[in-house]
Amino acid sequence: MDFDNVLHLIDSTRNLELPGHKAHQLIMPLEVRRQIFKDVAYKTPPRQSAVLALIYPDKSGLAKMVFILRKTYKGHHSGQISFPGGKYEPFDKDLQATALRETYEEIGVSPEMIDIQRVLSPVFIPVSNFKVQPFLGVSHTTLDFVIDPVEVEEIFSLDFETILNNPLMEIFHTYFGKTYRLKAFKAGEIKIWGATAMILSEIVTLLNPGFLNKNL
Repeated sequence: MDFDNVLHLIDSTRNLELPGHKAHQLIMPLEVRRQIFKDVAYKTPPRQSAVLALIYPDKSGLAKMVFILRKTYKGHHSGQISFPGGKYEPFDKDLQATALRETYEEIGVSPEMIDIQRVLSPVFIPVSNFKVQPFLGVSHTTLDFVIDPVEVEEIFSLDFETILNNPLMEIFHTYFGKTYRLKAFKAGEIKIWGATAMILSEIVTLLNPGFLNKNL
């Protein structure tokens, strides 16, 4: 799909209500999230964080979306596919600033190259006690990425048309010793699941109205 067509799609939905809960439900039903939450007991409020779903044109003008593969480490999000982003720091003006700063740190795209298009619905991640604020942004130029070798294993881009039109796949994932049936996006050998898939589901539902019914 041409980048200009994606811009038109985004612009045509600017005044539409976000699908939020309905889109998140496709990936991880509320009853599953509640069950996972029962298995954790946090004594502190959720930590604030932000991520950026970034779309840009490749050299041929096709729309791409950027993802990262996180480094393997001792933590809940080790080795996961995600959007660029991270936790809010006291020096950040707001969560949008967090998303832009983390994007620059992790993949080398400066804030000046990014136009924020929509503030999406937040997602709570029970296993790590993070409340994630996603943003949908675009860059109008082809990007050259600079990887953060400390936090990022790999940067990769997927054709946005593939994301927009492919049906979800069923997966099984284990949290705290219990296995749940969930759904995920699949592009080639890449599977996108969890909070990243929930955010992506809202974006796709917003831009492709038939996606919701197609995957119920």
